[in-house]
Amino acid sequence: MNTLEFSISNNTVTHLGRNLYSTTPPALAELIANSYDAYATNVNILLSSTSISIIDNGKGLDFDEFRNKYAIIGSAKQKESPFNGLQERNPMGKKGIGKLAAFSLGNTYTVYSKTVTSDKWISFTLNYTDMINGDKCSVDVEEVDLPEEFSKYNAYKSGFIVKITNVRRNITANTKKNILVQLSRRFYINQVKDNFSLTIDNKKVNLDSNLYYDKIEYLIYFGYSSEEDLKKQFSNSKIIEPYTKDDNIKNYFKDKKIKGWIGTTIKPKDLKTEYGASFANIILLANGKIADEDILKTKSTARIANNYIVGEIFADELISNLEDPITSSRQGLDDSIIEVEELITNIDKIRTHVIERWDDIRQNNAVDNLPERIKNNISYKEWLNTLNSDQKRINNKLLNLLSSRLDDEVPIDNQVVDSMITSIAGVINNIETEDLISSFEKEENNNIQIKLLLKLMANIAKTEDLNHANLIKKRLAAITKLEQLMQETDSKEKIFEEHLSDNPWLINPYWNIDRNNPTETDYLKNQEFFKLDKGNDEFKRNFLDISIRVAEEKYPIIIELKKNTADGYAKVNFNMINEQITNYRQAMIQNIPELKSVKETEIKVIFILSENTGMSGTNQKIEFTERELQMLEISNIEILKYNKILSEAKKMYREHLRYQQGAKLYPLLHNEENK
Repeated sequence: MNTLEFSISNNTVTHLGRNLYSTTPPALAELIANSYDAYATNVNILLSSTSISIIDNGKGLDFDEFRNKYAIIGSAKQKESPFNGLQERNPMGKKGIGKLAAFSLGNTYTVYSKTVTSDKWISFTLNYTDMINGDKCSVDVEEVDLPEEFSKYNAYKSGFIVKITNVRRNITANTKKNILVQLSRRFYINQVKDNFSLTIDNKKVNLDSNLYYDKIEYLIYFGYSSEEDLKKQFSNSKIIEPYTKDDNIKNYFKDKKIKGWIGTTIKPKDLKTEYGASFANIILLANGKIADEDILKTKSTARIANNYIVGEIFADELISNLEDPITSSRQGLDDSIIEVEELITNIDKIRTHVIERWDDIRQNNAVDNLPERIKNNISYKEWLNTLNSDQKRINNKLLNLLSSRLDDEVPIDNQVVDSMITSIAGVINNIETEDLISSFEKEENNNIQIKLLLKLMANIAKTEDLNHANLIKKRLAAITKLEQLMQETDSKEKIFEEHLSDNPWLINPYWNIDRNNPTETDYLKNQEFFKLDKGNDEFKRNFLDISIRVAEEKYPIIIELKKNTADGYAKVNFNMINEQITNYRQAMIQNIPELKSVKETEIKVIFILSENTGMSGTNQKIEFTERELQMLEISNIEILKYNKILSEAKKMYREHLRYQQGAKLYPLLHNEENK
């Protein structure tokens, strides 16, 4: 048995071990990097709810190497000689502090190590509490047989095992999947060429591609001698092109032997994992391992394109030649170093160029980015064909803004999207009108002025038609909504009331009330309250569903409605209607001064009932005799059924719609032509 003594200050252990890594993947990456530097060809990570184990078949360490290398924290990492006939590897680590990453994962870890010159594994255990309680920490090192859980690795001629216990973060099934995805991005190793394999719970991790590679739509590269490998790697990309804008930047990357690419995905969600992590940034790798998780973090912009951008930069030689390029947080490069600052500046310029090209490409293909139901809509295609080149350019620019909203994870209602599309049509037409007015004012030739005037008049007429078309669209939507309410058996009476009060023209086409700007002769009220004095100190409360004043009627009109399903309170008869309307009229006469001398029957009433209403003997749920209907008519009470409202509204706007279809004023979406 031998004693291994660690000489280290407690602040170093806490800073470089416990607090250095906020999540599991970067801490694991440090331990994997140590295995790679030790010329391991196989690294397996085993995850459970209580422990994390990292097993490799690298060179391992004997006791003297533990004492002279491992136990000295913070000394420059010594380069290992190639092992087992492998080619020389550039070391991923530089400071020899990666081992402390284990304390970010758990409170205790046990090491098992074996070299080719020893027959036994040696082992010791480190505890975080012991490491921070003084300037020195001694542990016993002994020869051991591997425990049963690692028995399959007894066949290794050499190797290194770290088992971390008392883990600090829960390891769930989703955690394991996320670790696999995150580790894939933290390395870039040609696993075949380097003879290196990484597995998590015996599942291989791909270290030379990432999940977003097949989602890259447009890519700009630099520092590559050929794009053939990129074409294979990004086989789904529509555009792959070299950076050519600035020769100085091109030569910078060539001279520094730095290569990389920056690309854009189709949608922002293509850069997000199912566990919430986002890869919408540009990483920098050195010697196969991530050196900066977001190289342009100090160059943030508010451009929409940033949500679509991803990139990978490879700067092995530059980073290897820097004295101490990594910041104290180990999460990125130290941008106070002149060489690092220069690198960041040049990458930022390429990103700016990518954003400019992305804007152009998206704008030119704006229609292709629309939902299938719109871009394949016959009416929309016909409308596009009516546009001239300038109008198409403006249309694409506006659609590009809309596309970014459609790409959001929060879905937008189809009707909202359709409204935006038709609004864009209105904007384009208004712009054309403004251009014509400007040209008319500048032109001095009378003949040309007349031609411009005629064109302007036609354009103004078109604008008026478009405004009318938008009104028709809104009314068609209101008709559709009423139809839906009628079909839904659980629709509440209050919902019918709100919909009809918002669209009184459904009841009478001449009623077009603006409740935001009421006048003395034109206003509408919901649930208007009147108290009816029945004498003998007896009062009855009355709530009118809708009351409306219009220029065509001398007195307010009462609208009482029931839901379309003829059951419960909605199933009425003649006596119930007569009693309810009598109370309403008397209450209004008592409370409205101008009605004091008015006969009850002078106040018009519209009673809206279920479509399941008819004459006696027609087997309807609500039935009236011919005599009852005559009495209601004499009493100035009109019975109106929902299905009649619907059919009359459709009939009224059908001709308007046919005209708009022929004129192609705006694209008709949602099969409006069938309504």
